[in-house]
Amino acid sequence: MLICTTLENFLFFSMIYWMAFMTIVGFAAYVDKCKYCTLVVETFKAGMKRTENQHFAGGNTDWEERKLGKFAKSETRLVEIMEHLCKTKYLDDSDEFKDIKNLEFKCQQLVEEHEESIENWYFHKQLSNPDFLKWLCYEKLRLCCDAGHYGAHCKPCPGVDKNLPVCSGHGFCQGDGSREGNGKCKCDIGYVGSMCSNCDANYYAIRNNSTFSCNECHKSCRGGCTGGEPRNCKECHAGWIMNDSNECEDVNECLDENLCTGEHMKCNNTEGSYECICDKGFVRDSSGVCKIDVKAPPEKLWVQPDRLLPPNTIIGEKAKNRKSNGNLDNFDIDIATRDFENPEEGSWDSNSESERNHRQNNQIFRMDEL
Repeated sequence: MLICTTLENFLFFSMIYWMAFMTIVGFAAYVDKCKYCTLVVETFKAGMKRTENQHFAGGNTDWEERKLGKFAKSETRLVEIMEHLCKTKYLDDSDEFKDIKNLEFKCQQLVEEHEESIENWYFHKQLSNPDFLKWLCYEKLRLCCDAGHYGAHCKPCPGVDKNLPVCSGHGFCQGDGSREGNGKCKCDIGYVGSMCSNCDANYYAIRNNSTFSCNECHKSCRGGCTGGEPRNCKECHAGWIMNDSNECEDVNECLDENLCTGEHMKCNNTEGSYECICDKGFVRDSSGVCKIDVKAPPEKLWVQPDRLLPPNTIIGEKAKNRKSNGNLDNFDIDIATRDFENPEEGSWDSNSESERNHRQNNQIFRMDEL
């Protein structure tokens, strides 16, 4: 008896969970069916245009008009069109379908299920019902509603019946454009309420006549604000403190000498917090200790040009010979010094440093000239 009761309870709750799951999944799938049907129609229309251009492009003679009249509803043309249904690459603009999963596969399934209806419109309904999308997706298959409407009877979404934007323009109506959904507003981030007409916590409203928007409070604020500056906060977040001007001010945690005390480590203050970073040339390992960064690039040494070599120094002949023999592959360069023999080779005036620098640059051999 106990086993039977347990089994009954298990089956009952399993059925409840399954129904809830199917409601969620079924809603998503049914909403997509309107898009699948729309893709059928759009690719069908593209096929009609393509076949017309392929067979009768160019002139507008009586012969072409007569031939087009026969071809317009021919089975040959229909076969060509049907071969390319559901393929977004044949559309001039396919952006509205780009985020739909399994789009072409589901679209093809819809075509197979309702091929007779498609053929019926092609052969018999084109003249009386030229709007293929409305005839097939809205009236015949009843998969779509007009924008701003939802559900089996295409009821208006919140706001539409009052000539207002759907969900105040700050959200979307669940089931909008489909024959499913509950019509409730799913608000954008920062907006709340049945019409998405209020601001969420830590957001403030900017109203302009009949429009409004919700902007996020400053990062220092907690519990709401009246504007976007630290002075507009009702309270301050951790890491900030209300100063004498009633403004949330960043706390400099790095003033605490007990923080970041590891070797080669220092404290870096950030807005609302702090971080322990390693000195230059060091990197933190998995244990949080700052170790020498063996991958760090070497420091570049800059030397003032007039101090690189004495004024009367040139690169030695030995270095020149190494260069000419292709053996100058390191910095082991012999430096030869000699006094300049005449003013033309370098006569230095200690009272004119700029002249000395200029002449020295002319006397020192450039490495790429050796």
